[in-house]
Amino acid sequence: MENQQELQQALDNIKKNYGEFAYDIPLPFDIWTRGNRQVPHTRLKRIVQIIGDLTNKPFSECRILDLGCLDGIFSIELAQQGAYTVGVEIREANIQKAKFCKEVLGLKNLEFRQDDVRNIEIESYGMFDVIVCSGILYHLPAMDAIKLINRMYEIVHRVVVIDTHISLNPEERIYFCGEEFWGKKYREHSDNALPEEKEMNLLASIENTTSFWFTRPSLANLLSQAGFSSVYECFNPPHLNFGKPGLEHIDRCTFVAIKDEICSLKTSPCANEINEKLPEGSLSYNIEVNMPEIPVSFFQRVKTRFKELLTKSHI
Repeated sequence: MENQQELQQALDNIKKNYGEFAYDIPLPFDIWTRGNRQVPHTRLKRIVQIIGDLTNKPFSECRILDLGCLDGIFSIELAQQGAYTVGVEIREANIQKAKFCKEVLGLKNLEFRQDDVRNIEIESYGMFDVIVCSGILYHLPAMDAIKLINRMYEIVHRVVVIDTHISLNPEERIYFCGEEFWGKKYREHSDNALPEEKEMNLLASIENTTSFWFTRPSLANLLSQAGFSSVYECFNPPHLNFGKPGLEHIDRCTFVAIKDEICSLKTSPCANEINEKLPEGSLSYNIEVNMPEIPVSFFQRVKTRFKELLTKSHI
């Protein structure tokens, strides 16, 4: 676009054909996709900082996959930081808006693909240094989410960032590979919603009427089971209520999974053989969490072990 008026007209046409943008993205000539609303995107800041801290190389040497990219602000930011970025989005309206911004900004190191995130595989996408899975895992049914976690492990070299809603209470149990995981079902669409209605609901799932939100311990256990060498939850930079005091959601968090060699201890070899699972409630930040029924023997073992530790530490 050669001038402000021409760009504004093109942006207006995109909105007319595909609807309003989800994100306020800066374009040339001081034009913003939502008019420069001055709303700080603290989740974006957090995720970019995580990538910068943990990849062990500059953005310009990174290949990054952005899953469920909507109209592209994460992908655009990462490309502007210098990374070769691939954004994946299933809805036509979102992908057209994302491609419009890419072309206007002249980002040759950015690619957008209209695809279902459940279709990602090495053969068609290749390997990535980083995968950003923000705002998409909680829109999937439980087994689809588990499969996506395992697929991300297969195609990433180093870092997976998952920003997702979680269940604060273990309401429903599912099984995978002989292990149990907890969470709750979440309503995405009404049972009688038509396909075109689901398509128009840009911030919901594309087809499934319900999704599954895992609890904190279950999500951490799933990442460990997939093979990641370590799993972390990020607290800083904080993601607050669009720059205002307080959290935007008490049930949304950012997990970071690292894919590396599993360390082998020399001074405590017995630790190398254990594969512990986080019990439900162990990572709860909600005082009203309803615990699933746990056998009395579990608590007895914890009590006994606690007494042993007190005895050993007594002087």
